[in-house]
Amino acid sequence: MNTKKTKEVKSDREPKERNWAIPDQVVSLEEIQTGIRSAEKGPFMTVQEAMNDFEQWLKSWQKRVRSSAYIL
Repeated sequence: MNTKKTKEVKSDREPKERNWAIPDQVVSLEEIQTGIRSAEKGPFMTVQEAMNDFEQWLKSWQKRVRSSAYIL
């Protein structure tokens, strides 16, 4: 049975923004709660702003797909 050993490296300072989606990263409950509280205070998009961003992304994606070898 092969088990992957991970080496934990300690640092004196934490990065400003941690990527919690990285596998095998330990995040404490306190960090999660603090992150949620700070996110709730942050700026939010309106529905119209989100729709506009999605439409821009969709157009750029369609342009890339048409110019590449992908076949839809």
